[in-house]
Amino acid sequence: MIIDIPEGQEPIGYVWGDMVPEIGTAAANFSLSVYAHTTLGLREFEAARLRIAQINGCGFCLDWRTDRDGEKVEEGFDELVGAWRTTEVSEAFDERTRLAAEYAERYALDHHGL
Repeated sequence: MIIDIPEGQEPIGYVWGDMVPEIGTAAANFSLSVYAHTTLGLREFEAARLRIAQINGCGFCLDWRTDRDGEKVEEGFDELVGAWRTTEVSEAFDERTRLAAEYAERYALDHHGL
């Protein structure tokens, strides 16, 4: 489906706010539930979320950084996630974070092979 976005309108805001406002509310409630009830630490959560965004190419998701109690992952974290296979396991990118990126990638690309 191709949607014509009026000049000066932000695409997501236009579709969710103007075209089908009910979906915006439903999506926001779903998203808030995921963020509020996760058992993952911030870095693990962001590694999984960012890896999915990298695979599906969602510009909004790629630009977004989860804020948890005023804390966000550092600049460049997305690059570590994108290279999870070769990123050194360290204090900045621990094994659980690497596993979160790997799981997200496998879930997106080969969920039957998990």
